[in-house]
Amino acid sequence: MIACSRRAMLHLIGGASLGSALPAFAAGGIDETGFVKIGGIDQWIAIQGSDRRNPVILYLHGGPGEAQSPFLKDFVPWQKDFTVVNWDQRGAGKTYEKNGKATPDVTMVRLASDAVEIARYVLKKLGKQKLILVGQSFGSGLGLMVARRAPELFYCMVGAAQFVSTALAVQGWEAWTRQEAARRHDVAGLKALDVAAKQPILSRERMMAARKWVMSPPDQAYIQRQMAFIGSPDHPKPEAAAWVEGYGFESKKLAPDSAVFDAMKDAPVLLVPYILIQGREDHVTPLGPAKAYFDLVVSKSKAFVTIDGGHYACFTNTDEFLAGLRAHVLPLVR
Repeated sequence: MIACSRRAMLHLIGGASLGSALPAFAAGGIDETGFVKIGGIDQWIAIQGSDRRNPVILYLHGGPGEAQSPFLKDFVPWQKDFTVVNWDQRGAGKTYEKNGKATPDVTMVRLASDAVEIARYVLKKLGKQKLILVGQSFGSGLGLMVARRAPELFYCMVGAAQFVSTALAVQGWEAWTRQEAARRHDVAGLKALDVAAKQPILSRERMMAARKWVMSPPDQAYIQRQMAFIGSPDHPKPEAAAWVEGYGFESKKLAPDSAVFDAMKDAPVLLVPYILIQGREDHVTPLGPAKAYFDLVVSKSKAFVTIDGGHYACFTNTDEFLAGLRAHVLPLVR
């Protein structure tokens, strides 16, 4: 998801050492969580799967700051076919809880370097030759940087809710919000769009006016789970306080980088296969820019898959998302 203030975003949408945290799977599985030293600081990762022989996904979460550590159950269906590595990025989730506001060097370049280091750690730990890189929303933009930095480590890059550029996203938000506001006879919403249109496209006023209706109905189930964990964005539950604070911390730190990131210019060539799996009703990272990037990018091979769902389709329509992975990713690792 494109960076904006943590409070605005949350209002809008509604450790031990590694290996000691959760109950183990049956023989041959793996279920380990904890901290490893990455990029000079302790960073939290989870490695979970039903069979160590399965190929391994390194998942890059969105936000920036939307760490997945509280929502690991969403990945259980993935773990039949894949071992899944979740990482709370520098400045987010349990990594933020461990290091706090003193967390250094929170930039996209540093996160890309961290991801490469984590990939090498996981390959050595699990005895694998390569990983599958999956990035969702902001994580998909970060994933392009990671794939370009160390293509030898990855079978492919999978974009889910592909982040192309903030400017293109805002244009998509405005078009959709105007359409929805007209359909809903939302006079105030239309007026806000007209007033905000006089501001620069990356201004807070223009972005917030454009985001009013971007969360589509298919996303509501995921948002409800997220809000049940958080409670009130202004007064989060105790167990969610560090997560919410980290969301705001990483989002604010990475806002300058994510605002100028442009996949069209920054990642026009990938030396790995590229698979785009996009929800048809994703209005946060809209389908139009994602498909335009897919058409432009030069890669070893490409596959484009649309599935029912919105921005969180990889979680709300797991069956179709996993079908896309089985059809287009598993052949690359066999």
